[in-house]
Amino acid sequence: MKRVAIALTLVAVVFCAGVARAEEEFNRAKIEYIADKLQVAAGAERQKSIEDMARVGKVCLPIVNAMLLEDNPQLAGQVDAFIKQLGDNDPRKRNEAQQALVQIGLKALPQVAAATKNPDGEIAYRCINIQHTIEATAVQAVAMRTRQFTALIAVVRVLRDPSSLPALEKCGTDTEADIRVAAVEALAAFADPSSLGALSKRLRDDDIHVRLLAGAGIIAINSDAARAKTVSMLLDPQENIYLRRQAALGFVNTGDKKYIGDLVKVLNDPSFVVRYAAFKGIQTLGSTTETFGYDYVGDDEAATAARAKAIAQWQEWAKKNS
Repeated sequence: MKRVAIALTLVAVVFCAGVARAEEEFNRAKIEYIADKLQVAAGAERQKSIEDMARVGKVCLPIVNAMLLEDNPQLAGQVDAFIKQLGDNDPRKRNEAQQALVQIGLKALPQVAAATKNPDGEIAYRCINIQHTIEATAVQAVAMRTRQFTALIAVVRVLRDPSSLPALEKCGTDTEADIRVAAVEALAAFADPSSLGALSKRLRDDDIHVRLLAGAGIIAINSDAARAKTVSMLLDPQENIYLRRQAALGFVNTGDKKYIGDLVKVLNDPSFVVRYAAFKGIQTLGSTTETFGYDYVGDDEAATAARAKAIAQWQEWAKKNS
């Protein structure tokens, strides 16, 4: 009887393992199918596809993260092998290799372009044709990739799992602004110290939208390092004025009076946008309607002198109240 029980247990274990593998394969196939649809889906269909993938849950993240990381270390070797096959004696194999390289598309382009100078005339000639074909469809390919990536990032944003941080950081450096915006928005949604480093790097992005999203994400993080970064944004006169305004308002949301002193430091900022945010921030954090005659608007000589006098009073007030 004992042997029968052991045998039945082993059968059950094997059966359960088989079911788990089957379920894993089913989920993988489902995720890859939805991911392919996301290259062209729009409107309600796109939103439904995002929701369907998010509904699968965190088991989809290894696949999604790998797609966003474009993690295929074997690809370069495969491309090289196909390029070599372009010079095969069998014309069918040459044609198969050419079709495969066209199918790989933009990811194969750097190696294909280099192979246009291959000493083998057949390889060089075919690579020139492949390069032209890929470049002719590049605009469409980039658009499809952007649609897919922004949708996958939307899934990551919903699931909000730390395992996705490397993929989001990589997407935050993408050449396409829409992908960078989506990635930084997702990083900001984490509102977690683990995303601070990636968000800080995006404060120097070429796109102001990306920088503002990164700044908002940093301000939302409740950590000493994030608050220190917010102070440095506020006090940096070279920083974008709207990012600095965000920083000032961010301190208001903390409700912490210790930041009053930092806000006082920018009451004489060259930008009235920053001056206004700092002034209102001081009043809110200090729970006061006092003004000391401070005027954040004027920039003429009289207004500047009056503002300097008011700032001196605010400095004294801050020492007692912050």
